[in-house]
Amino acid sequence: MTKNPSVDLLKGALIILVMAGHAMELTQQHHLALWVGAGFRMPLMIGISGYLLNVMRTRNDPPERMFGRYGSRMLLPWAVALLVYILVSGWSISWTLPIELLLRPPFHLWYVPVLFFLILVTRLVPLSPLLLLAIGTPVSLATMYSFGLNHGVIGVSLLSPDSRFLRYPVYFFFGMLMAERGLPTRYLGVTLLLGALGMGWWSALYGSENGLAFVPARLLMCLGLIALLPQLSALRLSFAPLNAVGRDSLFFYLWHPLAMAAVMLAGVGPLPTLALSILLLAIASRLAARNALAQRLVGSAMPSRPASAPMGQAPVPASA
Repeated sequence: MTKNPSVDLLKGALIILVMAGHAMELTQQHHLALWVGAGFRMPLMIGISGYLLNVMRTRNDPPERMFGRYGSRMLLPWAVALLVYILVSGWSISWTLPIELLLRPPFHLWYVPVLFFLILVTRLVPLSPLLLLAIGTPVSLATMYSFGLNHGVIGVSLLSPDSRFLRYPVYFFFGMLMAERGLPTRYLGVTLLLGALGMGWWSALYGSENGLAFVPARLLMCLGLIALLPQLSALRLSFAPLNAVGRDSLFFYLWHPLAMAAVMLAGVGPLPTLALSILLLAIASRLAARNALAQRLVGSAMPSRPASAPMGQAPVPASA
């Protein structure tokens, strides 16, 4: 698989939606748009990461090469961001803290450990995407129905993980399946219909307490969107500002709450907070790119490469 501008475009759009949602949450805004966006953006990003994963490389690379690649491009900047947010928030230090941070990452920082966990499962369980999906789907469904769709912990012990480790495999492995098999054109209409029905159903549940309906509505909406990734990739769409954000998704993902907190000190509303945060992050990324060490530590994007450059790099988050 090669780098695709349509996927970068989608990742950029998703992270803008994430930032918009967080701006609304931080300013205590409530709206149907926030409910709908929160329903699909993270499952879709997980699906994109599965879709982009180079399965053969992940399974065949020597351990030191694999851990070196993901450690340098994803885990190192995540650890730096984690340290910064812990210092800023004034967390108390104890011997259990490393375990807590790994299994129950705070704030928006859960995504990278969950993604890396799913990548490790793909490496350690050398089954086809279809079989992984067959195994992961009941695990995800059981977790959703048992613990709900809200963020939470499974259990009460020190080793209890965040529920998202077990809630998202269905989306990741479905993304892998779409990358392997694609979506035949004859199924495009059905896929669009199911995705639209899911989104309509999810929208209708806004303000509802019908928890049993949340799971199938979200699954229809999100799996329908993930199934469209092969068709979107074939279009090769591009819009330079969004593509730039998509390529720099890890940096925007890690640091946007800090940028928003700084902007909100001026007492502005959600829209100015969003616009100014995007501008600050874009400037900060450009500055970090001037120094190789700073670039690695904060997770800013490497210089863009031609669209035909080989893929297989670590999939990085583009939303939270």
